[in-house]
Amino acid sequence: MVIINPRPEHKFFMDGYLKANLDACIKDVRKKDHDKFILLVGKEGVGKTTLSFQCALYVDPTFDLDRVVFTPQQFLEAVEHAEKYQAIVFDETVWSLGARSAMTKMNRVLVKVMSEMRSKNLFVFMNIPNFFMMDWYVAQHRTTGLLYIYQRGRFGSYDYPTKKKLYLLGKRMHNYGVSPNFIGNYPKHFCVDKEKYEAKKQLAINSWIGKKQTSDAWKDQRNLLINYIAEHKLMSAKEIGEVISLTMRQIHSIIEKKS
Repeated sequence: MVIINPRPEHKFFMDGYLKANLDACIKDVRKKDHDKFILLVGKEGVGKTTLSFQCALYVDPTFDLDRVVFTPQQFLEAVEHAEKYQAIVFDETVWSLGARSAMTKMNRVLVKVMSEMRSKNLFVFMNIPNFFMMDWYVAQHRTTGLLYIYQRGRFGSYDYPTKKKLYLLGKRMHNYGVSPNFIGNYPKHFCVDKEKYEAKKQLAINSWIGKKQTSDAWKDQRNLLINYIAEHKLMSAKEIGEVISLTMRQIHSIIEKKS
């Protein structure tokens, strides 16, 4: 462990191997015109946020809460407004709410912003519960490395080729059985104001839940209308599907659920 002090108000220990890897990332970004995209994975509450903030602050001493994001839209905006060599942390809020559709949307967003990330030489740290939720292109090819936090204060580090091997061999059973390149420790030091972080996170959760409830209400209304039309034989299942762009199987499924 070595002492680092990226800003006067922040002084904490960092694993020596982790620091060496981050130093290599900084050099690569600045001299080879690259970007760096690092995943941090592990169960909710295990400490991914703490470690991601430490890494982000080390590679970018200007890093602050403004570049901590919780939704795909916030991530797009952060990348758009970021300056060269800055760090962004995408935290796990949406994923911890169990939204498979949100993960699908996030994979699409990631592919969309890849080119802009590279042109700005950004450092992106993404916190997610499960590595194997990621799209294969992002997980295997586009991300630089992986930090697997298996217990609070302890992590395993996977470089680019080892990460690819982990994804290929572990995808089927969601198994992290591939040995990391090294194992390290990290301290509890939280690199942004904790109360402001929690407030921003809660706003993102409330916003996401509100949108989901609106979406669910719209679906409920749609399904009631489909069942009314079917019950009164106003249109066939095929005709309903053609009007609202659903397959006959989806229409029949909606009708069967009511009965």
